[in-house]
Order: sequence, then C-alpha cells, then structure tokens
Amino acid sequence: MLLQLLSLSVVFIGGISAEYKNYDGFKILEVNFQNPRVRKYIQEIDKNLGFMPDFLGENWKQKQAHYFIDKDSVEKVKTNLASNNITYQLRDVNPQIFKVRRRRDINGAVTINDVNNKYLSYDEQMQFLSSIAQQYPNDVKLQKIGNSYEGRSLTAVRIGDDGSSKPIVWIDAGVHAREWISYNVALYLVYTIVSQPAYRDLLNAVQLVVVPNTNPDGYEYSRTNDRMWRKTRSRFSNGRCSGADANRNYPFFWGTQGVSHSQCSEIYCGSRPQSEPEVMALTNAIQREETRIKGYIALHSYGQEILYPWGHTMRTYPSDVQDLIQVGKAMAAAIRAVNNTDYNVVNSGDGLYPAAGASDDWAKSRGIKYSYTIELSPIDDYTGFSLPEDRINQVCREAFQAIQVLMIEVRSKFAIRQTTSSASSTSAQSSLLLKRMRTAVRGSGRG
Repeated sequence: MLLQLLSLSVVFIGGISAEYKNYDGFKILEVNFQNPRVRKYIQEIDKNLGFMPDFLGENWKQKQAHYFIDKDSVEKVKTNLASNNITYQLRDVNPQIFKVRRRRDINGAVTINDVNNKYLSYDEQMQFLSSIAQQYPNDVKLQKIGNSYEGRSLTAVRIGDDGSSKPIVWIDAGVHAREWISYNVALYLVYTIVSQPAYRDLLNAVQLVVVPNTNPDGYEYSRTNDRMWRKTRSRFSNGRCSGADANRNYPFFWGTQGVSHSQCSEIYCGSRPQSEPEVMALTNAIQREETRIKGYIALHSYGQEILYPWGHTMRTYPSDVQDLIQVGKAMAAAIRAVNNTDYNVVNSGDGLYPAAGASDDWAKSRGIKYSYTIELSPIDDYTGFSLPEDRINQVCREAFQAIQVLMIEVRSKFAIRQTTSSASSTSAQSSLLLKRMRTAVRGSGRG
C-alpha cells in the first residue's frame, strides 16, 4: 500500500528523534471508475461526501482513483459509497509507518551521487546548488527570488544566462511538500545540463531557469513531522490549521473549481490569490521576464502524466492546444525511450475533476506558449509519494529527456540565433524524435 513504504522515511532533528504524525485508523480508498456512473460520482465526490478527501492520484492505465481517508471520516465514506452502490476497496495503513529511524547524514560535500540515491534536506539541496555554481561560474547563477513564510530562501538557478534575450524555459518543483521525487529531478536537471558538453549547443540558444524547491517549509515539515504534508506552512490567526495549497493559490480563476475555502482542507486555496509568499515570489519572478519565457513545467508526483491547460474547467482548451499535445507526446515518447515507462498526455481539466488556481494554467494565461504539469513516477498507490531511493535515478533520467525535448522545441520556434557548431548525438536524437512525433500526431484529436 501507499504508506507501507513511508516507514522508510527519516525523522531526526538536531540529534533528537521525533515521530511522524500518527496515521493509525486512516485508510487508503481505491475506486475503479471505468463505469461512467462511477466516474461521475468521483468527479463530484466532494458534493457526494460533503467534503473533499485527500486525493492521492489516479492510475490512468487501470482507471483507479486513490484517496487518503482520515479515521474520523472512514465510516461516513463507507456508508456513502454503499448507498450509491459504488464498488471500492479500503486498505489499512501499515503501522510500521510510525517507527523512527536515524536519517543518513551526508558527510562532506553533497554530490550528484547523493541526488541520485537520497532524498536531501533543504540545506543539503542548497549546498549542492552552491557547489554547482562554484564549479561552473560562467554557466550557473543563483538568484534569490523571495523567502518562504518561515524565512527560507527561494532560489532560482539561472543556466546559460549570458545577458542576451534568449528564450527561457522555466522549471519549478516541489510546490506540494510530500512529492519528494520532484525535488531530486530538478537538482539532477541542473547538474546534468551544465556538466555535460553535449548540451552546450542547446544552452547557447535557450536559457534554463530552475527553482528546485518552491515549498521549503512544507518540505522540511514533511521530513520531520508529517510525511503526508502537502501545503505551505503559513499560519492563520483565525484558524487552527496551517498552510495553503500553493497550487490552488495562483491568480487565474482562483477559488472557483476543485478547491476548498476551509483552512484545514488539503486543497485550501488560501485567503486570496497569492496569499502565500512562495506563490507571490514565483509569480513576480516569472512576470519580470514573461515575454522571454516560452516553456514552463511544474514538476509534481505521482501518476505518470503530462498535463496541459486548461485545468480550471472541463472541455475548454487554449487555441493552440494541438501544439501542446504534439510537444507533450514528444516528451512522453522521450521518456518511454529511456526505460519503456508510459506517461499519459491529457488535458488537466478533463481528468477526474478540474482544479483552479494552478501554476500551469496561470503560466499559460500569461502568454507562455508551452505550459505543462508533469506528474512523475510512479503510477501506483502502492509506492505513491514514497518512491524508493533506488528508483530516483531512473525517474530523473526520464524526466530530463522530456525537458530536453521542450527546450529543443523552444529553440526551434523562438531562438534568436542558431548555433553553427555540430549538435551532440543526444540533442540530435531528441530533435529527430521531436520531428517524428510531430508527424505522428499531426491532425490527431485531443489527447
């Protein structure tokens, strides 16, 4: 089950161990939605139950929706599902999750080997970025774009910033604290693209900006107190619950669909658009150079999906939706070429239900041509947010190829100057893949 692996997570603060939040009595709910009637029930599950359960993700291959049900709501959920004749499974959370073990401290410098094999603390992530900036001073610049609620720096890594007006691809990660693999993918991307000469030609034409940790407070809290923590850590004077869902806090159709206005909800959209300092910092930074940003990806997990706008409503698409589908399918093909892992390319609003105030919708609304959310591996709720550390590198390599495809597309469409040096075999292969995928999906319908 999803949380069986959470017992592998670490809780160790300042030499004193502390237990994670106790999830005794919580359940994993699985509902198959092949039947249109059941799908409609799922799409309106908040209305049917009277509250929105914590949505973990969907298995698009098996058409299953997964939810995390708190112990006080289990009986209510069972009664409601039974009265609506909905077939379901409820599974126990493994009590091993409550056991504590010492975190493996990293001795000395943080290296790419650590990124490939460990989930790092925020401080370790920043140490790794600092070492890359020192090693590649001509290629990497670290830019502070703001602070989190608790005062941690939000750091953007500017790669290939030579002062010119090159088009930009913007990547950010970790807006949902418990989605640990997204942070490692961003760090792997930074290191790989600057350390390997194969990508020099690409960086000469396209600038990359990466924000590897957009929710450092929530991330640290998920490491030390509550492995399933999703939101920011902002405090409210008039409430007993903390944090907002930063991916419901962007100022585009804010507060309309797929959100909650209850502070204790996992999808609480905040008191107003950009109420969260993390979101304010990100939107301000993007708007400062939005005319140059041609590609945007928000890294999330889990589900193995490449999502494109619009996500705030259903069956509504940007005018250039076919371009989004074509490049999305090229990214999925690049991922598949690494280890035969399948990613689904789909409109985010046409899934189980729309969600307003998300970053990819907002980025698209600001005129950014290619805007996506990537839900990284795995696809199953058995593994879920607790992707084993021995699988980190594979997911990083797969996601890197997808991002490279987007950069190549941006270079093809928007680069001011084309380089004359011979392209690397890696870039050439990705360019060929992109051309093949354009041909394959030309004239196709919506993904």
